[in-house]
Amino acid sequence: MGVTALLWTGVACAVGAIGLLRLSWGRPKRSIVLNGAGWGALLLGLALGARDAGAWGVAVVTLAATTGAFLCLGLAGMTARPGKAAASNRRVHMLPEGREPLRIGGRLLTFALTVPGAMAAAAIVSLAVRAAGKGLGEANGNVLMLFLMPIFWSVLATLLLLWPQRRRQAALLLLPALGAGAVWGMLS
Repeated sequence: MGVTALLWTGVACAVGAIGLLRLSWGRPKRSIVLNGAGWGALLLGLALGARDAGAWGVAVVTLAATTGAFLCLGLAGMTARPGKAAASNRRVHMLPEGREPLRIGGRLLTFALTVPGAMAAAAIVSLAVRAAGKGLGEANGNVLMLFLMPIFWSVLATLLLLWPQRRRQAALLLLPALGAGAVWGMLS
């Protein structure tokens, strides 16, 4: 697959878009015109890449935009003056201070619920979705299941970490898993 002028124009639009966005965001007050021009140029670059080479063109334009953003951020980071404020000494309470109990059992239970527990519940829900989509075909059902499983897992793990009450955590894991298990059992 050769690189054409259309793809090069898309790459130039993407790199120019990053430059425009950096210019706009570097001002004391952001410019709506520069922001709009930057995002518009990025969309134009993606459209040109897609028109020329489909998904490959979008990937090439995205790579060019990402590289441009990396270079802008790297340059800004290397040339920025150090801040005047001292670094914060605040702790995030990951570990107990002083003679507080370590709560190893509670920490292990939280890990067990959020990692293997949430993964198992997400797998059951994903398998139920696969079973519900029998008309899609076996390959499409597998892809759908493999697509949904990490999404369900991350949502469940996040909610489990946000809700410290163990009853809520247990309900969050059991209810979707039992419901999906029932659906999966009826459809299998």
